[in-house]
Amino acid sequence: MMRLFQILMCFLLYTPSLSLAAEHLSLVQFLEQARTQNLTLKIDTAESAAAEADSGNIAIPTPMVGTSQMQMETGSKANGFEISQTIPFPTKVTNDRSARKYQAQAKAAQKKNTETEVVAQARFIYFKIWQTQERLNLLGERKSAIERHLKLSTAAARSDSFMKVHLLKTESDLDMLDNDLIQAEQNHRDSIIQAAMFLDRNPKQFDPVVDSLTLSTLPKEESLNSPYRLEVKKYQLQELQARESEAKSSWLPDFNLKYREMERTSMIPQYSEVMVSMSLPFVFFWGPNSASNKATAERSGAEYRLQLEKRNVESAVTSVYSRAKNLKQQIDLINEKLIPRAEKRMRLLHNLAPRDMETLIEHREVLEEIPNLKLKLLELRSLYEESVMQLQVFSRGAQE
Repeated sequence: MMRLFQILMCFLLYTPSLSLAAEHLSLVQFLEQARTQNLTLKIDTAESAAAEADSGNIAIPTPMVGTSQMQMETGSKANGFEISQTIPFPTKVTNDRSARKYQAQAKAAQKKNTETEVVAQARFIYFKIWQTQERLNLLGERKSAIERHLKLSTAAARSDSFMKVHLLKTESDLDMLDNDLIQAEQNHRDSIIQAAMFLDRNPKQFDPVVDSLTLSTLPKEESLNSPYRLEVKKYQLQELQARESEAKSSWLPDFNLKYREMERTSMIPQYSEVMVSMSLPFVFFWGPNSASNKATAERSGAEYRLQLEKRNVESAVTSVYSRAKNLKQQIDLINEKLIPRAEKRMRLLHNLAPRDMETLIEHREVLEEIPNLKLKLLELRSLYEESVMQLQVFSRGAQE
């Protein structure tokens, strides 16, 4: 009974997709779902729409209207009304509106930056699903190669103690490879769960079948000079510059217009009253002075952040671009020289049979060389695709 339970558990471990609804997803479909379903992008889209709606508002207090009633000792009554309007100094209004417009532009640029990052990350996540599946296949290929070698080793080890030692070592390596396969299966499942979270999908019902991917093309260096993240910082600086001008205008007065009218009674005639007043902010000078100094400091901080962001972009692009080119050279070396040479050795091996310990070791090395090279190639491709993703984040739009 225990043996049956172990077999069932192994079956479920190696075939998790049987309980899931598999669906084919091309890269184009995956990127489109990322654009429409990613929650981070939805949040930035909503914030951009809110800032855009707010940018059209003119910050003038709404007019006030009221009614009044005068009660006299004679018993007569007089009704009246009053209308008042506060008008800020014009520069306060214009600077406030300019600040909100720059804020809306910063939010729009942030949305574009997030979309660029989401598309770049989506392509890499898609690649990781394919990579983990491909690693499973290559580990299976390596296991088959070791099993083939094990059959030859068993036949040759009957009368040679050294070969028996080699046989035991090969059997242990084969058992260790089963652990690698279990870990690779879990890594593949983790990549699918990550993709489900990225697309706001239920991970329990998400099991995509993905296409193999060709090597990504490096973005052109000239497209990496002005990413959206720099544009965000520039608009944020302009917003704070407008806020600084608004704060300096806080020394200037606001005006209040008031009109009052009362109806005629037997005791008093009908009358109307017009009053114009203004605030005196400079009387309590510490308030405007504090606001002005604070706005100046915040504007200075935004200038430094923009300068720091420029330096970060420059250094990151230089470093990542150099690493990507280096990885591309290593990938080309394996594809163009090492794998073809390993395939040639494999063809020669078919005509040879191991006769001693030296040829037995050589036999195993040749059998394992191709899957090992492909596993190394897969590892380099992962590092290369991650570098391309980072570069695409710095570009004006992630390449598909």
